[in-house]
Amino acid sequence: MSPPHAPAGPKPPLSQPPAGLGGWSLYFILKLLLEWKGSLSLHPLPNLAFALLLLLPLSKRWLRLARSALAWPAALALLYYDSWLPPPAALWQQLSELKGFSFSYLAELAGRVLTPQLLTGLTIALAGYLLMSRILRLGTLVMAALLFLCGRQLWQESRPALPIAAVTASAGAAYAAQTPDQQLDNFYRTEQQRQVNFQGPLADPGFDVLLLHVCSLSWDDLKAIGFDKHPLLDRFDIVFDHFNSAASYSGPAALRVLRASCGQPRHAALYESAPEQCFLFQDLARLGFKTELALNHDGSFDSFLQQVRHNGRMELPLTSQSGVPVGLRGFDSSPIYNDYAMLSRWLQLRMEDGSPHVATYYNSISLHDGNRIPEAPTLDTDASYKYRADHLFRDIGQFIDLLEREHRKTILLLVPEHGAALRGDKLQFSGLREIPSPGITTVPAAIKVIGGKSHPRPIRIEQQVSYTAVSTILSRMLAQSPFGADYRPESYAQDLPITPFVSESANFTVMQRGNNYLLQPGGSAWSDYPM
Repeated sequence: MSPPHAPAGPKPPLSQPPAGLGGWSLYFILKLLLEWKGSLSLHPLPNLAFALLLLLPLSKRWLRLARSALAWPAALALLYYDSWLPPPAALWQQLSELKGFSFSYLAELAGRVLTPQLLTGLTIALAGYLLMSRILRLGTLVMAALLFLCGRQLWQESRPALPIAAVTASAGAAYAAQTPDQQLDNFYRTEQQRQVNFQGPLADPGFDVLLLHVCSLSWDDLKAIGFDKHPLLDRFDIVFDHFNSAASYSGPAALRVLRASCGQPRHAALYESAPEQCFLFQDLARLGFKTELALNHDGSFDSFLQQVRHNGRMELPLTSQSGVPVGLRGFDSSPIYNDYAMLSRWLQLRMEDGSPHVATYYNSISLHDGNRIPEAPTLDTDASYKYRADHLFRDIGQFIDLLEREHRKTILLLVPEHGAALRGDKLQFSGLREIPSPGITTVPAAIKVIGGKSHPRPIRIEQQVSYTAVSTILSRMLAQSPFGADYRPESYAQDLPITPFVSESANFTVMQRGNNYLLQPGGSAWSDYPM
C-alpha cells in the first residue's frame, strides 16, 4: 500500500495582505488635530488617496521598499500643500534670501517654529498614539475620518453657492446676496474710480510735508507690548484707529502709500503702469514741492530702494547718511541708522535749502524683525521689539520737539507699512507675514501739524479707512492752511472716503465680510479666517 501523498502546502498569495496604516496613522492624526485647531487646511481627497496608496497590497518586496522610500517625500509635499505656506515658487524666492540672514536670526526663526509647546504637544501625541494603538485600530478611525471629510466636501460642493459668512444688519444689504468673489470684484471696481484731487495754489507760502513710513508697527503689536496708549500718539492731531495698510511686506506697502492719490489697486497692479495723478509725490511736485527721498538703511534687501524709485516714481538721490551714527544692525548685519540723527540730518539740510516747500518720503526699518541691538544683544523677540519701539517713539517725539523749537511749519504724516506679527495667530507663527491678516495690516496712522498758531484737541478716526483718507486730509490742508489760529482737525476729517477691509499679498487675500474675515489662498476657494 502506497503511502498517502503529503498535503500540498498553501500557494503563495498573489499579493502581500494589507497590514493597515501602521505608524502612518500618527501622521494623519496629527494633521486632523491641526485641521481641528485651524492651523492647517487639510485637503480630504488628496489625503484619502495617499492613505489608500499606503494600504494598497503589493506582492513584490522591491515595490514595497520603493513605496516606503517615496512615501516620505510625498507625505512632506502633502503636508506643505495642506499648510498655509506660500506656493513653492514664492517660497523658493524667499528661501534664496536666507543667505543674507545672520546665523543668530536663523536660529531665532527656528525657535519660533519648534516652540516648547509644539515639542510638548508632539511628545504627548506620540505617547497617546503608542498607548491607544494597543487597544484601538487607529488606522480604521483615520480612514473613517478622511472618508467623512471627503463626503462632507463633496456634499458642500454639490450645493448651490451661498455667501460664506453671515452678514450682520449693520453691514447693510449691499453685498448680502453677493458671493465673496463678487464682493471683491465690486470693491476693486469702486476703488478704481476713486481719485483725490490736489489743486493749487498752495494756501501757505512756506511749509513742508514729511511722510514717516515705519516698518513693522501695527495696533496689535502696540497692544502686545502695552504701547497702544503711548503718549506719542496723543501728540498727533488725527489718529486712525482702523487704518488698513493693505500689505504685509515693505515693498508693496511703499508702493501703496506712494500711490495714495488713487483708490486701492490689486497687488499685481502695483507693478504695472498707473496714471500720473495717482502718485502722491508727483502730485506734490506739480504743486511746487521739491521732493526728497530718505531712508535709515541702504534699501538693498528685497530691492526695496529699486521698487520705490522705479514702481513708486521716486527717481531721486538719497539724503546723505554720511556721518550718521548706526543705531542697530539688521538681520543681514547691514547698518540701520539712528532715526533721530537721520531726521535731524534731514532738517539741517532742509534749513540750508531755500525751497519754499519740500515733500520728503522717509522710511525707517528700526522695528524690523531680527534687528540686533549692540548694547542689548541678549534680549528675546518681544523684549527687543519693546526696546526698539521705545527708542523709535522717543526719537520721533524728540524730532517733533526740534521742529517746534525751530518753528518749522510741517505737516507730519505717520503711516506704518505693516505690523511685525509679534503675537502671530492660528495660521502664522510670530514674525510670519505671508497672510495679510487684520492684526498685521491695521496700523496706527496719524497726522500732526507743527509750527501753527493753534493747539487743538486731538481726534480719533474710528471708520475703516486707508490711504485715500490720508491723501484727502492732506489735499485739504494744502488748499486751506492748517497753520492759523482757527485750525481744527475735525474740519479736515469730515466725510472721509471709507475703504472696506481688503488686504493682499502675492499669494493671499483677506477680506472683511460682516463681522468675519475671509481668506482666499492664491485665487482658490474662500474660507473663514480663524481670528
